[in-house]
Amino acid sequence: MNLSTGRVVIIVALIVVGLAVLANGFVGGTTTAATPSGSVAPTGSPSVGGTDSSPSETESPTATPSPQTKGVLIMALNGTDVTGAAAAAQTMLVDDGYKAPVIAADAPVQGVKKTTVYYRDDDNAAQNKSDATYIADNYFSGAPVKKLDPNVYSDVPDSVTVVVVVGDDYASTLTGG
Repeated sequence: MNLSTGRVVIIVALIVVGLAVLANGFVGGTTTAATPSGSVAPTGSPSVGGTDSSPSETESPTATPSPQTKGVLIMALNGTDVTGAAAAAQTMLVDDGYKAPVIAADAPVQGVKKTTVYYRDDDNAAQNKSDATYIADNYFSGAPVKKLDPNVYSDVPDSVTVVVVVGDDYASTLTGG
């Protein structure tokens, strides 16, 4: 065997060993590798061509859905002593394309200082949160967004996905105070 043939055999052997290490060296569920799109996914997932078909311990992050700005089922509740504050908020949203299956009502808690936008934590929680955040940012000066507690807001119909509890900050814009 001459010298150049020996080099080729060594190079091929190194390539085979390298491929074997790459194919079998990252079988654990905690190691991550870059996917072609540049995002990170657990090794062994179909996006990186692994052969491990067991479920991964790490969930890949999901993108936040774009908010729906029309047709979202909303309800406004008045947490203040300003008559009609929730109705005004609900009318504003309905006029912009949101849907209100029920009339605005009083919140179960009064004396609310800051308007809060709640979203239903169900199978569509990510979409509901995105919709609630959009409403909070665009209509209520970046009001806090929280999960809706069905025990506190038991009178909210199940079809409603976003609830605005009007506080003194919004109500004062209606009374000029």
